Amino acid sequence: MSTYSTRLKIELIGSGEQSNSWGNTTNNNFDQVFEQSIAGVYSKNLGAESSPYTLTSGNGPQTQANNEARQAAILFTGHTSDFTVQFPTVEKLYFLRNASSTYKITARLGGAGNTFVVNPSRNVFIATDGTNWFELQTQGSDWLTKTTTYTAFPGDKIFADTSSAAFTITLPASPSVGDEVRFLDLANTFDSII
Repeated sequence: MSTYSTRLKIELIGSGEQSNSWGNTTNNNFDQVFEQSIAGVYSKNLGAESSPYTLTSGNGPQTQANNEARQAAILFTGHTSDFTVQFPTVEKLYFLRNASSTYKITARLGGAGNTFVVNPSRNVFIATDGTNWFELQTQGSDWLTKTTTYTAFPGDKIFADTSSAAFTITLPASPSVGDEVRFLDLANTFDSII
């Protein structure tokens, strides 16, 4: 009888099982398990979901929608508030994109496990050992261009373009020691900083 691997939910054919048909299972594993976990890019629209949302994690070969947690990259869209997404408590690498320009995504392990916040308009490359998140790389060199009022998040790098009009950038309300926000005068039009 087939069993399934812990991390990627790969179908493991039992000894003597699927005589003359194991090739179909093997091909399905390659097509829908390995390819999704190595190169799968999945867009998850959270607009119709409730927070917290638990990523699907089906056994064996599955469509992307039936095993969202297996994907290499997940792009989160459609949320109109800060949102928590629950991930399985297994080892995995993820590339995550928060497509919202306003709201955060909190990646949570299991029902009440460790969390990692993906700020608006950010990409992160993270890993989990099933208990903790580890940031491997962030969007580090990417700068945001702002031309109107904006509330900054820790780590923001902002090209501020005041060539059309002055505007306000509000710093994070509850910063932690070591948090920083960087500003550059994009159009050489700063007259004052308040």
